[in-house]
Amino acid sequence: MNAPRAKCDFCNEFSGEHGNEFHRIYAGTPESRVLFRSNQFAVLPSLGQILEGYLLVLPIKHFKALGDLLGLLLEEFAAISERVGKILKDQYGPYILFEHGTRSEGVGGCGIYHAHLHVVPLAGVSDPVNALKLRFPHTELPHLSEISRRSAGLSSYLFYQDSDAKLYLFDTGPLPSQYMRKLLADALGNQDWDWRSAGREERLLATIQRLSKQFNITKESARAPNLIDAVQ
Repeated sequence: MNAPRAKCDFCNEFSGEHGNEFHRIYAGTPESRVLFRSNQFAVLPSLGQILEGYLLVLPIKHFKALGDLLGLLLEEFAAISERVGKILKDQYGPYILFEHGTRSEGVGGCGIYHAHLHVVPLAGVSDPVNALKLRFPHTELPHLSEISRRSAGLSSYLFYQDSDAKLYLFDTGPLPSQYMRKLLADALGNQDWDWRSAGREERLLATIQRLSKQFNITKESARAPNLIDAVQ
């Protein structure tokens, strides 16, 4: 596990402090954007909602990449991600998952080096997986839990689950910041791909309103086994 970083935006937000982008934009209204929280993981809508329903799944503790999760922690993450996908499909239809894993700062990504999985509805646009296959070397994974073993030794990679639930690990090397967000925004005809420039968003508020009941949100941490049991 990587040591927590004093300037990590997500670590700051999870600790209840105010030195983060979510609090800067929303100033306590709503108080939290967390839809689900276990002892180890959280689910929340992304800042920069390219479209309604855009979620992130991420560890509470500071890891640089999801490929650094091991053992039971990785199993819990896989179970939570599966549950999130089922909720999103029920509410919005086909979706994709991706993570640009970067273990070295300054090699692209989104600018926050705290592991996070993007869970994004496709909203009727074509899945970009074929374009990715043409661009980058890749291997197919049998299960999300394989991400740790298969990404070992890679300083930067792209994990991707397509709309047919097939899993891939792309050896991308360094990518431009927010590469996948821009790719999706272009497909949607939406130029608001940069989360850094996001202000108060009706899409984010609508996501919270629509999905809160689906996640049975509470202000207290839920037990992870409850969610895992719900998946199985």
